[in-house]
Amino acid sequence: MPVVLRHNEQIEMNLAEYHGQVSLLELEAVAAFLAENPSFLKRDTLSVVHPGGTFASVPMEALDRLFGRYKKMFAPLDFQMLRRSAWLCFSEAAQTHVDYWIGGRDSKEAFSSTLRQLSNYAEAGDWLVLNASETAMLETGEGFALLASYDYAPAPSPAR
Repeated sequence: MPVVLRHNEQIEMNLAEYHGQVSLLELEAVAAFLAENPSFLKRDTLSVVHPGGTFASVPMEALDRLFGRYKKMFAPLDFQMLRRSAWLCFSEAAQTHVDYWIGGRDSKEAFSSTLRQLSNYAEAGDWLVLNASETAMLETGEGFALLASYDYAPAPSPAR
């Protein structure tokens, strides 16, 4: 599955995982899921791009449109405090897209969020204000229930 969304109710944390070739359709499906389930927009989130993950087929202009879509989703929500959105990118091929998404945008104004890329789970746990046990849960996925997964990879052509 290129995109997997999970939630841990105990630590009130979302986990978004990106594997392999992620398409614009999959990113749009994530946005649609969040639009239908706005309670998840208020949760702190760790987004992880796993080794081999790439957004190569996603034009940067599409990320701009997605940012606008997210801005509209967040606009009606009332936040008591800023939401934290941490990113881990373990794929060199995806780094340009991750940099583009989190850099140079006013996420505090648009999403009531602070975005930061970190280098490992321990740093992410510290920044997300999690204890060692909760940080381990992020890395192992323990306690995280599947919310949605998206895989719109083209079907292989039939052999002739």
